[in-house]
Amino acid sequence: MEVFYMNKYRTSLLASTSFAFIFWGIVGTIGPLAASGSIIGNLNHTGKLIFLLIGSLVVPAGNLSMGILADVIGRKKVFLITMSFYTIGIIVISLSYNVLPLLLGLILAEFGVGGEEPSSLSLVAENTDANKRPFWLTILTNMDNIGSALMAGLFFIVVNNLQDRIVLLIGSLLLILFIVLLRRVIPESQMWLKETGNADESQIEREKIDLKDDGESISQPRLISSFIFLGVIAVSQYLTFGLMAYVLAPIEFPSSSEDDVIIFVALLGSSVAGFIAAPLISRGRKNYTLLSFLFGTVTMVAIFIMVPYLTNMLIFLPLLFANMFMSEFAYASRSVLEPELYGTRSRSSLIGLTRLWPMIAYPIFTFYTSSLNLSDFLLINVILWAMGLCASVYWFYFGIETKNAN
Repeated sequence: MEVFYMNKYRTSLLASTSFAFIFWGIVGTIGPLAASGSIIGNLNHTGKLIFLLIGSLVVPAGNLSMGILADVIGRKKVFLITMSFYTIGIIVISLSYNVLPLLLGLILAEFGVGGEEPSSLSLVAENTDANKRPFWLTILTNMDNIGSALMAGLFFIVVNNLQDRIVLLIGSLLLILFIVLLRRVIPESQMWLKETGNADESQIEREKIDLKDDGESISQPRLISSFIFLGVIAVSQYLTFGLMAYVLAPIEFPSSSEDDVIIFVALLGSSVAGFIAAPLISRGRKNYTLLSFLFGTVTMVAIFIMVPYLTNMLIFLPLLFANMFMSEFAYASRSVLEPELYGTRSRSSLIGLTRLWPMIAYPIFTFYTSSLNLSDFLLINVILWAMGLCASVYWFYFGIETKNAN
């Protein structure tokens, strides 16, 4: 398939981004696992909330600050800063046996991985052929789920605390080493260089990655329309994913063994879905986005209806798997549309700003839903899914199709 055509520079870009998202998934799962009692023992209700919320408080700072910086100094240079943060962070996490050091490590690591997201999405979108862009954006961002599933599986299968930490530290440092080596040769964004007046350098980078398809030129939609639409579907998808995958287990299910299974199944559903979503979203964004939020809402309603039977894991886990499957479909819409609907000069900043919406809302909803019974908790998720569905209906009728668009 043409989509898999590679050379040294393309391979380094896609592989380094893939490893970086896997690492983000690992870091993003540490807080929920700590809340479930799998890392430093059982915590009280306040302690659980702190570890559930720490990522959503720190990642936005990385998203926005590094996103803005990437539009000023370039995509590649930002990685030097972000990699430093999460390397130190993961070392501190691996050596932590009580709350404060673990929190410090998480703050450093979450800031680092959050800071890479806008620049990574921008760089891949800007250095990839238009007809291959949605496929790779979906596959690469799905690596986040795979990293999370690996982390949840590690703490579910390996019950020895010391072994967990050794595997986490060695595995993470090897992953970071691969990222560093690959990023030594990745090209800077040819679009960003052109937009900032470096046409000659842009042409050199373009030749390295052998771009063949710039896509069709279309009129950019009104910025405010794109910003509101992307913000609403971001809140819908991010909150429902976080609440169902991470918050539901430690808050609503008392057993730590059940917690780990629920988190693992949720992440497994998302991971599987990403590989199916990639070729589907390449066929067009508007239909895909609408159907993703429609079926996501349907699966959430099904879980809500089955509330009396959800203590039976044989009933609950397949329903959760299906819902998280659709959540990944919805996330693919976000990951592709965000870089496509924003212009090059401010793309990274606006992606970071858009992702502030759900990050601000998440701690509020986590705190609020933590005191609800299971039925009310699930009803909130139904409403959030429906909100995303309404936004996707609006975009279906009034938005633009960005398939193969420049």
